[in-house]
Amino acid sequence: MRKKLLLLLSLGWIFNYAHRMAIPPLIPIIKAELGINNAQAGLLMTSLLLPYALIQVPAGYLGDRFGRKKLVVVSILGYSFASAFIIFAKDYWELLTIRALYGIFAGLYYAPATALISDIYKEKKGSALGVFMVGPPIGSGIAPLIVVPIALTLEWRYSFLILSIMSAIIGIALLISIKGEVHEIKHARLKIPKHVIGLSIMNFIGLAAFFGMLTFLPDFFVNKGRSLGEASLYFSILSIVGIIGSLTGGVIYDKLKKKSLLLSLSFNTVLSFLLAKTALPLIVPILGLFFYSVGPIVTAYTAEQATDENKGAVMGFVNMMGFFGATLGPYLLGILIDNLSYEKAFYSIPLMYLIALSIIGIEKRNVIRT
Repeated sequence: MRKKLLLLLSLGWIFNYAHRMAIPPLIPIIKAELGINNAQAGLLMTSLLLPYALIQVPAGYLGDRFGRKKLVVVSILGYSFASAFIIFAKDYWELLTIRALYGIFAGLYYAPATALISDIYKEKKGSALGVFMVGPPIGSGIAPLIVVPIALTLEWRYSFLILSIMSAIIGIALLISIKGEVHEIKHARLKIPKHVIGLSIMNFIGLAAFFGMLTFLPDFFVNKGRSLGEASLYFSILSIVGIIGSLTGGVIYDKLKKKSLLLSLSFNTVLSFLLAKTALPLIVPILGLFFYSVGPIVTAYTAEQATDENKGAVMGFVNMMGFFGATLGPYLLGILIDNLSYEKAFYSIPLMYLIALSIIGIEKRNVIRT
């Protein structure tokens, strides 16, 4: 039962990301049709990430209070139907509104799902969450492979309808095949301990860098003279290689604990700088190994900062702070691109990773002293 649940939760997370990351490879097409600039294109990510962030703590508490599996099913079916409405979007503002609706339902997923996995797998939570966190790289990797051919053959809005049908099937399978609640909490508590503040700030900065990179990476390569198809391929390679990074990150966390986070942030700093400087496609697969390793490491570490009664709330709070950063990242990077060159704007990404690394490094020394 544990393996079936982990599989279905991971599939739901994969499509959660496929829906949100369907926008980046379509940005050149959407900008041309709707006549928007890069900052407005960045808002197409911000519009879903802001409500996504705001719903995190309530989602964690509601999952603890009323049932984590139940809330996960509501999330999958909700974000599937919401994303399907994009087929009716006639202009930029309608598209922005629908993406915000999608963000609300998508935001109900992470906290209850990760809390449930950490409770079930206990001492093996890092490895299990490493499997779960293949959602971002796989979801991001398959997104352009699905949406770009549909957009070029039919029309880009139909891409979201196809994705919605696929993800709704996962939600129905989870509802039918896993009976009842797997792990119930007797006394749910909405309590956020002070010692997770540093981790939350680090996650804010790290996810700002992460989503800024993901949002504009295809357009970055197009600007450097690559075709849309080639740029989409690089985007997919980053994410597909990231599957290995996610799985490895979870396993390494079980062995190295917090040191694994320092190593991952260090490599992301160096590699994102080299990509901004050279735009060499060869850097992309190497970056993918470390780019996606941060997710399972942060998730497993966060789970260890909470008790059974407030685990959902803590997971939600750290993720909420991260997605406040993710909300700002694409928009601010879009502004930098509009006012600077792509290369200069992309230097902000390694800078953010360096700041995140510094925060965790300082926090580590403080922990040792105490």
